[in-house]
Amino acid sequence: MQDKTFQQAIQDLQDRLSTDFQTAIDHMLQHGTTVTKATGDIQDEKRRAIVKDTLIAGQMLAFLRLMKEMDILDKAQYDEFAAYLMRSLDY
Repeated sequence: MQDKTFQQAIQDLQDRLSTDFQTAIDHMLQHGTTVTKATGDIQDEKRRAIVKDTLIAGQMLAFLRLMKEMDILDKAQYDEFAAYLMRSLDY
């Protein structure tokens, strides 16, 4: 087993979380699950709102990625839209 630096371990964790998040988004889109339905069991309103915003932004990024793969958007357009969505999560 290889020893990892703390930074490498954090990066591995972020990569795994990102992959798991994208898998969840893809699953929601494939099965027609709404964000409202997916977050319905979250009791805390502030937490539910944060999760909703994150899921919606994730779904929109998935659609943008698909549009880029279909050559509807070029890389520059995709990057602009993606950056905007990521900034919107900061609010």
